[in-house]
Amino acid sequence: MSLNQLVVAKFGGTSVADYPAMSRCADIVLSNPNTRVVVVSASSGVTNLLVELTSANVNDERRLSLLKQIAQIQYRIIDDLGRPQDIAAQIDKLLSRMSVLSESLVLDRSKALMDELLSMGEQCSSVLFAAVIREKGTASSAFDVRQVLRTDSHFGRAEPQIEQIATLSRDFLQPLLANQVIVTQGFIGADNEGRTTTLGRGGSDYSAALLAEALTAHAVEIWTDVAGIYTTDPRLAPNARPIAEISFNEAAEMATFGAKVLHPATILPAVR
Repeated sequence: MSLNQLVVAKFGGTSVADYPAMSRCADIVLSNPNTRVVVVSASSGVTNLLVELTSANVNDERRLSLLKQIAQIQYRIIDDLGRPQDIAAQIDKLLSRMSVLSESLVLDRSKALMDELLSMGEQCSSVLFAAVIREKGTASSAFDVRQVLRTDSHFGRAEPQIEQIATLSRDFLQPLLANQVIVTQGFIGADNEGRTTTLGRGGSDYSAALLAEALTAHAVEIWTDVAGIYTTDPRLAPNARPIAEISFNEAAEMATFGAKVLHPATILPAVR
C-alpha cells in the first residue's frame, strides 16, 4: 500500500456496539487493503454511562452500578471472542482505572480527571476491535492516539495542534502501517504534559479527519448506520432523500446547523 492511497475509516458507537457489529465493521475494513487506520468510538451507551459517572451527585451505589454496566458491555464482546486472556487482562486494567478515576472525582472535581474517565470507552473499544480484526487473520493492534493527537489543555473541548499532530503521526504512527491495521481512539488526545483531553461530544469524526490530514491520506471514511448524508434525519422524516454528492461548504453548513451526520469541525482537516 502506498501512503497516497491510504484510507482512514471511522466507526461510531452503534457500529462497535457488540461483537456482531464489530465483526461486520471488521469485514468492511478488510475489504479494502488501503484501509490501514481505523478510528473507533466507545461502544454504544458507554459514553453516556461515563458521563453520568462524572456527575457530582452520583452516590456510591449508583457509581458501582454504572461501572458494572460498562463492564458487562465489554465482557459480552470478550465472551464472543472466546475470552482470550491477554484481551481480558487489558480490559480489566482499563476497568480498574475507571473505578479509581470515578472514586477520585468524589473529592477532586478537576476537568482533567473527567476527561481521562471519559476517554476510557474508546480505549476499551479499540482493544476489542483490534482483537476482532486479528481473529479474522489480519495483523492488527490498538494504538494509543494520545501519542500523536496533541491538543491544548482546554479539557472538555480541546483544540488540536495541527503541526504537532502531523510531526508525531509521521514519527510514531506512519511506520506501523506497512504490516498491520492500526485501530485507534476517536474523541481523545493529550496536551503537552501528557494529560488526557477530549475534543467534545461527537469528536471521533474530527479525530479521524485530523489523522487523515496528518498522514496525508487519500480519504477519510465516516461509516454510520445511515446510508449516506440525507436532506434531513431519515429516522425522523420518512420523506428524507439521500444526497448523492455534497460540497465541503454545504456539508459544513449542514453540520453547523445541527445535522448529526458530521461533527462540524470534521470538514476543516478534510478541506486542508
